[in-house]
Amino acid sequence: MFMKPMLATEWDQPFDDERFLFEPMIDGHRLQLVMAGGKTRLLTRHGNDVTAQYPELHNVPLRKPADVVFDGEVAYVNPDTGKTDFDVLQQRFRMKGMPRIREAKKTIPVHYFVFDILYYNGLDLREFPLYIRKRMLLSLLEDNAYYKRMGFAVGSGETMFRLSSTLGLEGVVGKARGSKYAEGVSAEWIKIKANQT
Repeated sequence: MFMKPMLATEWDQPFDDERFLFEPMIDGHRLQLVMAGGKTRLLTRHGNDVTAQYPELHNVPLRKPADVVFDGEVAYVNPDTGKTDFDVLQQRFRMKGMPRIREAKKTIPVHYFVFDILYYNGLDLREFPLYIRKRMLLSLLEDNAYYKRMGFAVGSGETMFRLSSTLGLEGVVGKARGSKYAEGVSAEWIKIKANQT
């Protein structure tokens, strides 16, 4: 049950706006998680199945069993620096052979930063406003060693941008609190990259 992703419009300056939620941009790959009947599937932004690449993400830390679709970003976080490393993630993404992948799960594990929920137990949530979807996500998913619910700030885009830049992140994404989840590029999601300003 792949759902085509919503994409952000590029913007050149950070801004404050109480109508928006602001999230840090993670240097990784867009990843959609589909859980149905207790089975997990992991799909790229183009719908390619990469479930076998990331066995550490197969056990989803839900508070209660459910059929869900999550949207987020998979990344490798260097445990020594706390920073993401896109090259290591690419290595994991291209890795062949289950013995190597199982070993990599231990030596170079990935993290899944979940920022949206699109489906829950038969209910398509894409028509719901973002702030409702965020509440559902926070109530349903728990953080663990591999899963992190994406943090956000309401209204404070400039502060979030400064913090993201200080931490060496890519920038920030501003999302209209009332935005529905629509396929393709939307002006209701805005990304501001650190190297643009």
